[in-house]
Parts: sequence; structure tokens; C-alpha cells
Amino acid sequence: MESNSNVELENPAVNQIVSLVREYVDSYEIEVSPVSIKFKFLQSDNPEIQKKFSDLNRILMEQGYVAQLVRDYEYYVLVSKLPQRKFTSIKVNIILLILTILSTLYAGYLFSEDYVPKGPDIFLRTLMYSALFFSAPLLTILGVHELGHYFVAKHYGVRASLPFFIPFIPIAYSIGTFGAFISLRDPFPNRKVMANIGAAGPIAGFSTAVPLLFVADYLQKTMIKVSNFSPYFLNYPLIYNLLNLLPIKPPVFPMVLSVWVGIFATAMNLIPVGQLDGGHVLRGILGRKSIVISYGFLLLLFYLGLNYFGWILIAILVMFLGLEHPPALDDSTPVGMKEIAIGIIVLIMFILSFTPVPFYI
Repeated sequence: MESNSNVELENPAVNQIVSLVREYVDSYEIEVSPVSIKFKFLQSDNPEIQKKFSDLNRILMEQGYVAQLVRDYEYYVLVSKLPQRKFTSIKVNIILLILTILSTLYAGYLFSEDYVPKGPDIFLRTLMYSALFFSAPLLTILGVHELGHYFVAKHYGVRASLPFFIPFIPIAYSIGTFGAFISLRDPFPNRKVMANIGAAGPIAGFSTAVPLLFVADYLQKTMIKVSNFSPYFLNYPLIYNLLNLLPIKPPVFPMVLSVWVGIFATAMNLIPVGQLDGGHVLRGILGRKSIVISYGFLLLLFYLGLNYFGWILIAILVMFLGLEHPPALDDSTPVGMKEIAIGIIVLIMFILSFTPVPFYI
């Protein structure tokens, strides 16, 4: 049975899409609307629907369309036109990177003053300290994190932007940046890809930060302090205890601070809510059931905000961006053991890097 067949026959573009989808989906009914085409099917007639849907979607996206596979109360493939989007030039990425380098250099300059003795060329020596021991390790951890997302997205054929670094005026001893992000230009094709892309960034960034922890600890113990001023008192996550890298008395060496920020950024991204990396992994592994855990963690953020106001700001940001994660195009196919193992790794990383009260002044 086919409905709206007259509309179909009168529109060559619709005819073309219908003919294409029929090559991959054995449907028993087609519904055409002004914004989409629905192909209803029986699972028994389409035993390899998962693979065929993946191949179909790749072809459709090349033609400016996108399909969604729904297997719930009824089974159907929904085809609609991709919205027109204008992507920013790579010049924006370069400009933001340069500004972030400058802002973190200045922030690191302030933290390096406790370790650079007075004398000739103190400005250049302090700037060198900042570049080598603060800006470079910090931006390396943040950059590797985002490139982890980027390369895994490319591996799965999901278009993504290069990293956008976010500069911040380094006033009152800030760290000079709000972090970095990439923009995914295609929807997640399935839950497996969603989980893998979401986990790739934190795993890459955390793997980069851990070796730098030992370098920073060595420098903390060997570099001579010229003053004892420190604007921060840091609280350290569990991984510092496990690696026997405590205690670190203020002032901390600039590289200790920059790597600590990288670890803290990992924990913050892995909070399993909304469209944070942890939200991607949770939604990918648990599907729609993940919303229950997301609401639970949102309440936890507000509770933790009683002692550290930053968590309340993050909770509000998550609510503003949307707590419920959009589904993948194929949101019904379950994940495999690989994704479950990745989820366990991500959970361990979150426990090792999370601190309820990161710092106080």
C-alpha cells in the first residue's frame, strides 16, 4: 500500500529519492509530506536493514538528504532534506588559536613570576617560562583532546571542524582560556559511533596529561621558588594520590597548574549530562534510558554547587544547551562489547579525575 502517490508522481525529486530508498528498503507503505518521506517496513522483510541503512544514508547525505531509522512501535525510515548550513572559514580557527596562545602566555607569565629571579631580560625569561611550562602543556592537552574527537569522527565518515580554542582575558589570575571544542557537521549515524566519538577526546587528552603529571612533579621539586605567593589552593583528584604525587604546597609550578587544568577539563567533559562528552558516551551506550542518569547528575551538580559555585554554572549551561541528547540516525541498534569496555574506561577516568571542590582562593 502506498499513500500520496499522486504527489510522488508529480515531483521528480521525490521520485528519485523513492527509487533510491527502494533499492535498500523493502517497504510496504510510503507516506510523503512537504518535509519528509516515510518508508514503513517489516523487520522480517529486511533482515540486513542495519547495514543497508548505513550504506543508504551515506548516499543520501552526498545528495543533501538524511535518513533516520526508527524501530519502535512501528518500523520505518524517515528521509528529509539536510538543512542548509554555512560553515566558518579555517581562518577563524587560526585567529582563535593565536588569541588563545597570547592569553595563556600572559596568564602563565603571572604564574611564572614566582620562579623567575630578578635580573636582566626578566620579561623575556618569564615569557619563556610561560610558553614552555604553562601555555604549551595546557594547549597540548586541550588540543589533543579535540583532535581525538576530530580523527575518530573522520574515521567514521562524520564531518567535523578543526578545534576552536576559546581565549579569555587573563584577569585575576585566570588561566587564559575557556577550553576548546570541535563542531560536528553531520549527525551521529548510530549509537556505536556516538559513544566512540564522545570517548575519543577524553581518552586522548587524559593519556597526554598523565605522562606530563610526572614531568610537572619533577619540575615542582627541582625548580627554586623566589616567592611564596599563590592566588590558588588546589584540591587534587584521586589520580594524584594513586601516583603518589601529593602533597604540592603553594605556589605550584606553572606546569603543575596547567596539567591540573587538563585533568580537571577531562572530568568536566566526562560528566554524563546533555551534550558533554560524557553525555555522548552515556546516550550511545544506554540509548533513551540515559536521560534518567542525566537528570540525576544534573541534581548532583546543583548539590555540589553549594560548596563550589562553578558546578551550578555548568548545570545551567547544560540546561540551556539541552539536557536530553538528540538520538542517532540509527538509534535502535545496540552497542557491542567494545563500546561497553570504552564506557567502563571512561567511567574510571572520570572517577580518577573528578574533584568536588577543585580549588579555593
